[in-house]
Amino acid sequence: MKKEIIEYLDNHFPNLSGEVHIRFELGEPYENGSDQRIEQVNQRVVTIFEEIFDQEDLIFVYIKDWGSQDDPMFGNTTPDYLYELLDGKVIEEEIGFELDEDEDEAGNTIEIKNEYGIKILNGRVSSFPYKQILEGISHYEQGREPSIGQSVFFVSKDKDVVFHMYDDRGCIIHAKSKERLKPLYLKYNDWIVDYWRDYFDSIFKEE
Repeated sequence: MKKEIIEYLDNHFPNLSGEVHIRFELGEPYENGSDQRIEQVNQRVVTIFEEIFDQEDLIFVYIKDWGSQDDPMFGNTTPDYLYELLDGKVIEEEIGFELDEDEDEAGNTIEIKNEYGIKILNGRVSSFPYKQILEGISHYEQGREPSIGQSVFFVSKDKDVVFHMYDDRGCIIHAKSKERLKPLYLKYNDWIVDYWRDYFDSIFKEE
């Protein structure tokens, strides 16, 4: 299973991203930590998720887990919550690396290899507690529990899409074709991140 999805992502969505994508605003204009923000975030992200995936779709769930390195500014106060939600599922594991740059005492640029854990599962959408997972992600930087600090990607090989909610601010969907994402662009246009609106208009607007 893990070999199949890792090869697929390397070939079609390197670094878990693609040139064709769309990004939605989830939390604005509500204040950080407010009930209104959390309520809107969860309503929007579940709506978008269920617009992309049908309950019977076969998907992969790809998790990047940095362990104790997970965002030291906030800290993952419930690090096991995601895996409690996935209890009973078959999880295959791998090790991944990301390269970063820093400077040594002499001012020379040095390359740092950061290691993280990869967890991979598959199954039908209906078999995953995706609403609770998305809610946990929405809690992470809002100081609420239970929260999920791991990076979670939902991948469909049949639809060639990768869905990623990065936190309460927004979610991004990558696809191999703009035709796959254009219905989202049209139906939820008001939710598009304004900072990137001109870029998405250039991709999806009719010529």
